[in-house]
Amino acid sequence: MMKRTWIVLIFVASIAWTGVYAQDVDYVRYVVKNLASKEMKGRGYVDEGDERAADFIASQYKRFGLKPLLKNYFQEYQLSINTFPGKMLVMADGKELKPAYDYLVALSSPGREQAFGLRWLLNDSVSSSERFSALRNEDLSQILIVTDKYHKEFADTNILKAGGYIFLKDSTRRLTWKASDGLKMKDYVVLQMREGVISPQTKFVYLAFENRFREKYISRNVIGMIPGYAQPDSLVVITAHYDHLGMMGKNTLFPGANDNASGVAALLDFSRHFSIPGNEPYYTMVFIATSGEEAGLLGANFCAENPPFDLSKVRFLLNFDMVGTGSEGIGLVNGDTLVNYARLLERINESRNYVKQIHRRGESCNSDHCPFFRKGVPSFFIYTAGKEWPYYHHPEDNAQGPPFTEYVGFFDLIRDFIKELSKPSKK
Repeated sequence: MMKRTWIVLIFVASIAWTGVYAQDVDYVRYVVKNLASKEMKGRGYVDEGDERAADFIASQYKRFGLKPLLKNYFQEYQLSINTFPGKMLVMADGKELKPAYDYLVALSSPGREQAFGLRWLLNDSVSSSERFSALRNEDLSQILIVTDKYHKEFADTNILKAGGYIFLKDSTRRLTWKASDGLKMKDYVVLQMREGVISPQTKFVYLAFENRFREKYISRNVIGMIPGYAQPDSLVVITAHYDHLGMMGKNTLFPGANDNASGVAALLDFSRHFSIPGNEPYYTMVFIATSGEEAGLLGANFCAENPPFDLSKVRFLLNFDMVGTGSEGIGLVNGDTLVNYARLLERINESRNYVKQIHRRGESCNSDHCPFFRKGVPSFFIYTAGKEWPYYHHPEDNAQGPPFTEYVGFFDLIRDFIKELSKPSKK
């Protein structure tokens, strides 16, 4: 196999940070800068972006002396997913539109290079059976149906056998892309488009983009551990997904700084902290940087089904996903389910005022804690709250931010929570 150039990049990055910073946030910003860089290709499946990120994370585990639970820290599994590695062009009546700002092409879409006519079907315009039957009898194979939230089912079934669909989105809201759409290919195109970009007077939309379906693509979870000094057979686990959306064409990058380079940076920061002499953990600490979260918790599901350690030995699991803000405190998924653990976290915060507020939430299968929680592992999904970094699944979620407004308080709160777990059970 040809030697990959990002190995050199990892070496250069590793010598750029040569010691333990006095403040955790310095190292966190260093990690985010690397993971959200152009070289990481959005940590998706174009140009093996997720593989580049996994190699970087493993290099940090090695730097801090974490022990591998599997060969080279990697747990491999397969997935199949669509990608857009090449050109990406959408034009409306000859005017080129801006990808990610004016439009998004759903990852379920096949490559296309052709002009389509448009048919507008908004609100209740197909509510009558007569109108709907008439549409089904038309040849719409060279037509894109322009529609809205009232007709999302068209994108799933293509009951009209159209060439594709354009779903309009409120112009005051950002378009958001989904990796999970790429797990299953369709034979028609689906686009999101900002309202106002096209109008009923628009005669045609020209599409020119390439797709590559990555069959049996090998992705990797990155797993390391630091043995506990008192009870090494009991575990505290920290997880964070390192994958993001990748590339929509060769020029549109989704860096994923907050989602979720920030969570991986926090995970690595805790691995750094517990590797320092004097900070050795009471229980064994296991760190799992998962892949495939954006496509549907794939890496976490695989790890929970094929754990490299005994799940029954896990005292607690903490999942970090989007921790780059904090002006409004933190969110605690499973806080209303694991009440005693939530109260412990709240007592720590009340005594030391680490974060503004802890927002308890109920059980939700919306991040990588979920597959482990369903296996009986007590788990929290923790994110920071605040409007100071609004970018989500967008090219502007980049390495210049997020601000990490209350990262020090977040870190100290979680550190103290892990310490408290060494005391008699709070269950």
